[in-house]
Amino acid sequence: MPSQHNFRIPLFERLEIETQSNCNRTCWFCPRTYDRSGAYITKTGAPTLRQMPTHKVIDLLDQASQLKFCGFVAFHFYSEPLLDERNILFAKAARTRGMKPLLHTNGDVLNKNDTLCEQIRQVYDCVVVGLYDYTNVEELTAAKEFWKNRLDGVDLKFSYIRPVDDRRLPSMGIPRALVPTDRRAAIPDLIFKNGPCSRPLLRMLVRYDGAFCLCCEDLHAQFGLGNVYESSLDDLWYSDRHVRVIGDLLAGHRSSYRLCEQCPQSPTGPARGLEKIEISRREYLAAVGSSH
Repeated sequence: MPSQHNFRIPLFERLEIETQSNCNRTCWFCPRTYDRSGAYITKTGAPTLRQMPTHKVIDLLDQASQLKFCGFVAFHFYSEPLLDERNILFAKAARTRGMKPLLHTNGDVLNKNDTLCEQIRQVYDCVVVGLYDYTNVEELTAAKEFWKNRLDGVDLKFSYIRPVDDRRLPSMGIPRALVPTDRRAAIPDLIFKNGPCSRPLLRMLVRYDGAFCLCCEDLHAQFGLGNVYESSLDDLWYSDRHVRVIGDLLAGHRSSYRLCEQCPQSPTGPARGLEKIEISRREYLAAVGSSH
């Protein structure tokens, strides 16, 4: 149901529609690697293999267009988008609706596929390539140069996370709520109990099964925000439940939600009033828990 709160949140700046559930890697820093709920990995360690139907993806793009959304659209959440052979079709569909296709990929599918590289150059506004295999600065530099040449003409960015515990190497890897503490992370594994968080305002994240997820930490759709098969993007984004969670997090009430309580994402603003932000070490959330 639409929100009954006194304030209206702005429309999302980015829309992410996960079109399929699989990934070809098991990275140490990725929450899906440790999932055994069946959302991405089963109890036996097998990957969940599911797709969102093509007509539903197009329907979501149409709904976003009706909301006059014209920002970035990506087709992943915790999956590799180029494992979906429909990816270029979806990117073109987003572009024809006035949106900006964004690709975030580990690059493996692109490595030797010249045709796909050319298609991506033609349809994507921005490409982010993840670099996760370098063991020294020279290898990282060489990898960047490789992709600059391979995707020449693209607005190209990199997400690089070192695979070894070597603080001399640059890395963008940060702790995650559903990932065990690891010395390869670039910053200390801390939580900020009353730290405001505005990140859920930026993106609307739709999992492959239609679940509306609060943020990039919400692998298991723990907040009960609804599903695109039951409600429209408009109703989900402006729902009373979503607005209430947003309001709580803007006020620094991370302790109201189990996942947020153990989230290592840094505050996006100062604590309310004269309070100081409480900092402590994170406890790894090994099991799926419900928010409260």
